[in-house]
Amino acid sequence: MSIYTNAIRKASEIRLELGVSIMQPINIYDVCKSLEVDVQFVDINMEGLYINNSGNPKILISNLRPFPRRVFTCGHELGHHLFNHGFKLDIITDEHDLSDSKSPEENLVDAFSASLLMPIAALYTEFSQRKLNYATATPIDYYIISSIFNVGYQTLITHCKINGLINEYKYYELLKFSPRKIFIQEFGDIGEAAFFKIIDGKGNLAPIDLEVSNYLSLPPDFIVETDYLFKIHESEKYILYQTLKAGISTVNSNVRDMSYFIRIQPEKYIGFTDYRHLEK
Repeated sequence: MSIYTNAIRKASEIRLELGVSIMQPINIYDVCKSLEVDVQFVDINMEGLYINNSGNPKILISNLRPFPRRVFTCGHELGHHLFNHGFKLDIITDEHDLSDSKSPEENLVDAFSASLLMPIAALYTEFSQRKLNYATATPIDYYIISSIFNVGYQTLITHCKINGLINEYKYYELLKFSPRKIFIQEFGDIGEAAFFKIIDGKGNLAPIDLEVSNYLSLPPDFIVETDYLFKIHESEKYILYQTLKAGISTVNSNVRDMSYFIRIQPEKYIGFTDYRHLEK
C-alpha cells in the first residue's frame, strides 16, 4: 500500500469513526478532543510536538506560527499519534516543500493531515456548488475555499496540485497572489496585516475559529454580535469585520436559513485548546 493510499484510508476511517461525512469541513481541534488527544498551544519556536506518556497522548502546537499553519500542524501531529510513531518533534520546515527530503513517516502524516482536512470529495462539492472550475477559479475563489476548510491558501493550492486537480502552470499562477495581496485587492490596504477568512454564506461550516485582531468577511445579510466583531469596511458583496475579544459568538443571515458559530481566542493564546475561547 502506498503512503498516500494509507493516509487517505486512515483519514476516511477517522471521519467514519466520528460520524463525520467525507463531504463536510471539520475543525481539527474538535476532532482531537473527540479522539481524547489533548492539544496545547505553547510559546516555543517550533512547528509541533507529539508525546504519549503512559497512554496520555498530547500535541503541542507553537502559537508563534501562522494561524492556519497551526491547523495543518495539528493534523500532522495527530497523524503521528494514529500511526503509532511515538515521540515526534517537528521543527520549523517549509510546509509546501514537494521535494523528497522528508522521511516516509513525515510524508505519511503530511498526506494524512491534508486528506483529513481537505477530502477531494469535499473540495469537489464546494467548487461545484459555486459553479467553479479548478482551472479557471480565481485566487479569491481559492481563498474562500481555504477559509471553509480552515487551512491556509497555499496549503489548499499545494494539495490541489499534488492531487492533479490543477496543473503546474495554474499552481504557479495562483502562487503569485499572497493572502496579503488578495486582502488588499478585495478590501484595500487598511493597515497592519492579519489573518482573515472570507465566508460567502453558500454552505454549512464547522465553527469558524479566529484570534483577536483577525478579520472576517461576511455577506451583507449576516447580522453579527458587535461585542465581538467590529465593522471596518463595507462593499456590495461583503462586510469586513475585525475580532475584538475572546469568546463564542454567532452570526445569522436575515434572508437565508443559515447561522455560524464564531469562536475567538486571545492573540498568541497559551494553554489547552478546550479553554481557548473563554472570555476574560
